[in-house]
Amino acid sequence: MEVEQLSLGIYKVNEEETRVAVEKYLLQAREYKVTEYIPEEPSITASYSDMPRSYTGVTSDQTGNLVTRMLDEVERRRKHVERAEKAIGRLGWKQQKLIRARYMDEDDAWDYDTANQIGYSERHYRRIKSIAIYRLASTLGLIVLKE
Repeated sequence: MEVEQLSLGIYKVNEEETRVAVEKYLLQAREYKVTEYIPEEPSITASYSDMPRSYTGVTSDQTGNLVTRMLDEVERRRKHVERAEKAIGRLGWKQQKLIRARYMDEDDAWDYDTANQIGYSERHYRRIKSIAIYRLASTLGLIVLKE
């Protein structure tokens, strides 16, 4: 029995690595949705020194650097979640329902629990999930090709 291989023209898709990449992306988006980024606090160490200071031409702005990193991280997380949601929104309603239930709504969701929750047989669930994962991989640019 020959198994049909997903392909893009002449390229062969590494289905397992592609699935892992999409799942990692979706689970990271979910994690960003449910957790709050807690930025580093600036440290203030005021002390007196009678040592004469000379001009070094270097300025240090610890608080400014921390704020810049914090804003960059918050924006990076927001864009990640937004991109995942946009990609999921392009799927058909059955695929959206499945992907949201499995990856975006619940912690530690299992395939068989999700299949039962949305009323699909395991075979039907796996077929829809496989197509949804492939479409998300294509939309998000996460397709991994075989060498």
